Amino acid sequence: MRRLPPLNSLKTFEAAARLGGVVPAANELCVSHGAVSKQLANLESWMGVALFDRSARRLGLTAAGRGLLEAVSPALDQVAEAIGRIAPLPLPEAAQLVVSAPPTLTLHWLVPRLTSFLRLHPEIGIRLNNRREQNGVWPPGVDVVIRRGANRHPQRHGLPFMQESVTPMCAPSIATRFKGVTLCERGGALSGEALSVLAGQTWLTADMRPDDWGHWQTYARASSLIPSATVSFDHTYLALEAALDGLGVAMAPRVLMEEELASGRLVAPFAHALAPSEPYVIVYEHHREGDAAIAAFSAWLLGQASMHEARVAGSEAMNEFS
Repeated sequence: MRRLPPLNSLKTFEAAARLGGVVPAANELCVSHGAVSKQLANLESWMGVALFDRSARRLGLTAAGRGLLEAVSPALDQVAEAIGRIAPLPLPEAAQLVVSAPPTLTLHWLVPRLTSFLRLHPEIGIRLNNRREQNGVWPPGVDVVIRRGANRHPQRHGLPFMQESVTPMCAPSIATRFKGVTLCERGGALSGEALSVLAGQTWLTADMRPDDWGHWQTYARASSLIPSATVSFDHTYLALEAALDGLGVAMAPRVLMEEELASGRLVAPFAHALAPSEPYVIVYEHHREGDAAIAAFSAWLLGQASMHEARVAGSEAMNEFS
């Protein structure tokens, strides 16, 4: 006999954990904030464990909560997919969102996750293109822009959904040059020996993010460091491809390189020297605030970012104590 908690509480927990809070869960489930809080309390009482860490400003998951989310979220996706096959609802007229996003984010983070959104919202089509804001002018034909940095336009709404940090990354063939080198001195500062090895490599830079190397050097207290050679590219994703090919060391966004780091295709020699960078923000014009497709896409982005950050935090904690 299966030991299952009240399924409504389980559904409410999955929404709150995936979206990162009571308010977005209430909006998705079309219930009150109080109803969500009550269902979460009921589930924790039934299980006898705390699923959420309420000490921080943002509702965070405990280790038990992360474990439950990893099991429940794919299970609910499978149930929804099965129901859609067995008893499909007549769909309303299809909506289509035209989304502009940075190429590196699109290739390494957004595209691998889009199947999840399309499964949840088969009535919404997504079209990706590379039209981007130029000098504050909204790109024609675009519904949503994903960009880095705060929205400063009074006629647009900006919703931060994912934090970012940067650190040098390279192929394993170059990472071996740091083998046996003391990376950090007492107190956490990068050692002179390690910085000397880094300076001896070719640095890969991107015109789209020209300040990343300088920003990291300031953060790492290595502003005087000068590379032996540099190779420049138009886009960050090209610099990263060159790093994967072993051409040199690229300054890489940590949040987008999870798969490459996990597989060992890229190595971060200074994994704990993560310089905080501008967050990713979803931007749309104020007159579209009631648009159901934009609201669904925004809620999905927040949920994906929350799960991604939880996975990265869990992976880093395991590495720290392994």
